[in-house]
Amino acid sequence: MIFKDSNFSEQTAWISVTFTVFIAWFYANGMTQLEGTFSTHADQIVGLWGQTMLASIIFVVIAFTALAVIRKFTGDDDDISLVDERDELIEARATRWAYYNLSTCIILLFVHIFCQGVITNYPFFPNVPPIDFLIHGLMLSSLLVEFILRASQIYRYRKAA
Repeated sequence: MIFKDSNFSEQTAWISVTFTVFIAWFYANGMTQLEGTFSTHADQIVGLWGQTMLASIIFVVIAFTALAVIRKFTGDDDDISLVDERDELIEARATRWAYYNLSTCIILLFVHIFCQGVITNYPFFPNVPPIDFLIHGLMLSSLLVEFILRASQIYRYRKAA
């Protein structure tokens, strides 16, 4: 098995970390190809979101199917549904840390949009309209939070091992 000394929860966390890096790269690459703003080319941004969601679904289905098949062939599939107190504690701590970061990201997005509307000559991202900043900021914040959630889970599993 690729993850010889790990349980199913840690293996899914590794897949999720890989997934978020891939989707962040996919979305950032798509952002570089956008022309104009949401008010001028909303179809491009909505299309990018749709493509990102479709790529997410395809990646997750392939990755978790491959993990299940590998675990089945190695005879390691007996503990897939087994979640103990350690797994629950690790997931709870990782979730708490991730949602602190989510709250921070959302507050920063709203503060930036507020400052952009109130302060003349606001120096940060002056050429990005507030709605575009909010749209892309929410997507990238959600990816960051997912990455933090799974990376902190992996850290805690490795620390406990």
